[in-house]
Amino acid sequence: MIALVWLGAGAERGLLAQEPAAPTQGALEEASPATPSLPGPSTPAVATDAATTPREAALEDRVRQLEAMVNQLSGQMQTISTSPPVAAGAMGAQGAPGAPGAAGSAPGTSPLDVGVPATVAEPSAAGGVGAPGQSMPPNPPPNARFNIPATLESKRANVKFGPGFEIRSDDDEYILQFHNLTQFEYRGYQQGNHATEKDSFLIPRQWFMFSGRITKPIGYFVSLANGFDTVSMLDVFMDFDFDPRFRIRAGRFKTPFTYEFFVDPIQGLILPERSVFFNNFGQNRDLGVMGFGRAFKNTLDYAGGIFNGNRNGYVANTDSKFVSAFLNWKPFNNNEGSLFENFNIGGSLFGGNNNNSPLPQTLRTVVPTAGNSVAGVPFLAFNNNVREMGAMTFWDLHTAYYYKQLAINAEWGSGFQDYAQNSALASRTHLPVQSFYVLAGYMLTGETRSGLGIVKPLRPLGMKGGQMGIGAWELTGRYQQMNIGKEVFTNGLADPNLWTNSLYMTDLGFNWHINQYLKFLFTWEHAEFGQPVFSNIGQRNKTNDLFLARMQLFF
Repeated sequence: MIALVWLGAGAERGLLAQEPAAPTQGALEEASPATPSLPGPSTPAVATDAATTPREAALEDRVRQLEAMVNQLSGQMQTISTSPPVAAGAMGAQGAPGAPGAAGSAPGTSPLDVGVPATVAEPSAAGGVGAPGQSMPPNPPPNARFNIPATLESKRANVKFGPGFEIRSDDDEYILQFHNLTQFEYRGYQQGNHATEKDSFLIPRQWFMFSGRITKPIGYFVSLANGFDTVSMLDVFMDFDFDPRFRIRAGRFKTPFTYEFFVDPIQGLILPERSVFFNNFGQNRDLGVMGFGRAFKNTLDYAGGIFNGNRNGYVANTDSKFVSAFLNWKPFNNNEGSLFENFNIGGSLFGGNNNNSPLPQTLRTVVPTAGNSVAGVPFLAFNNNVREMGAMTFWDLHTAYYYKQLAINAEWGSGFQDYAQNSALASRTHLPVQSFYVLAGYMLTGETRSGLGIVKPLRPLGMKGGQMGIGAWELTGRYQQMNIGKEVFTNGLADPNLWTNSLYMTDLGFNWHINQYLKFLFTWEHAEFGQPVFSNIGQRNKTNDLFLARMQLFF
C-alpha cells in the first residue's frame, strides 16, 4: 500500500511538471473544455481546459482514482486492526463474515459487530443476546445453512411523526408506532372534609402505547398504564385484518359495549370522564376474542365477542363466558356534505353469569371502574356480605350527531344484575338499573367535526406567518341521571341510612386546544343525590360540586 502511494505521488509530480502555466480567468471563460474522462467511484469529475491534452487529462484522472482507492484501503485496514476477531459461529453460509447469506449481515451494512466478545460472537442481528428472549444464546448462532433458529430479516425503513412516532419498512409490511398519553389534573370539591375523596393534584392516566403490524394482515397493540396510583397492563391484543368487512381481535381490549366507550377515544372526549352508568356498570376492558368489521358501503359498524366477564379484569371468575355485541349505523354516510352525513344510531349489550364480589364495591360519581377512591364521591356502597351471583345483562341504545362545529351524543342504558348475601346464596335479588345522558359540544373557533377525537385547531396557539393563533375553543355540557332499584335497600344489599339509589348530574365546561397535541379541559360538575349520602362521620351531603382542571398531552 505504501508503494502504491509512493508511485501515485511520483506519477502526479511527473504530470504536473509537464503542465503549462495556468491560463488567466479570461482565457478560461473563452476556452472550450475538453471532453472529461469518466470519474471513478467517490471521485468527482475533473474538468480540463483547452491547454491540457486528452492523454494528460486521462493520466491525471487515473492518478486521482488511485489515490482514492489507497485511502479507502487504508481506512479498512485501520478498522480491521482495531476490531475484535469475529467468531467462527458468526460466519456466513459461504464461510466469510458479510458474505451473501451470512447470518447477521444486513445488505449495505458492515458485517462487523464492534463490541464486547459476547456480542461479536452472537450478534443481535442474528437473534443473539441483543434480540428478544432471555434464554441462552443458540449454539451455533442462527445462520443461512438452517431454517431453525431463523435469522432475522433486515429491512430498510423510514421514520415519521404525527401523531406518534412511526417506523415503517419501505415495503409497508412492518410498522411500529409509539404513542403517549399524559393527563395531569386538579380536582377540588366545594363540600370539603370528605372521608375519602380529597382536593388533589392527580395523574388519572399515563399511558405508553406500542402498536403496528407484523406483515400486512397481522396487527398488534400493547399499552401500559398508570392510573392515579396503580400501574397495570392496559391492552394487549392482536388483530387479523384479512378483510375490512370481517376482522378478528384476540387478547385484552375494549369490549364492544356503549358508544361512548367503544367508539370515542379517551384522548378525544369533550368532557374529562365518561358517564356515571358506564363507569359503574360498563364491562370496560376484558380478555376474549372478538369479530368486527364495516359493511354495506361503510354504513354499518358491528362487533361481537366472547369474554371472561370480569369487569376490567385479567382472569375469569366463572367457567361460563360473557357475550358482548355492538351495532352502529350511519345511513347517510355516503351522502357527502348532507345535513345528516354524520348521523349515527345503534345499540349494544353484554351479559353472562357472575359469581364474585361486587365490582365496583362502591359506586362513585366520576371514577372509572379501576379508579382510586380519592377521585370521586361515593353515592352507594354494597355491604361486605354481598356477592354478584347469577345472571347479569345490560343493554344500551345510542345516537350521535355531528354537523359543522356541533356535536350531540345521547345514550340510554338499562339492565339488571343479580346479587345475593353470602349467608343465603340461593336467595337472589334481581336489581334493575336505568340511566341516560345527553352530551353536547360546540367549537367557537370554527373547527368542523365528523366525530369525537383529537382537534386540529385552525390557528394553533403562537405566532405563525405574522399572525397570532389563539388555538381552538370549545364549549361543553352534559346532563345525566341514574336510578337503581329500591331492592338494593329493601333486600339488605346496602344501608339506606348512608346511601342513595338515584342521582342527577350536570357538567358545564370549556376546552382550550393549544394545538392537536396539547389541550386544557375545565369542568364544573354538580351532583344531586336522591337522598343525603355519607360524607364523613356524622356528616351527609345532598349535593356535591366538583371543579376539575386537566392538562392533556397526546401524541
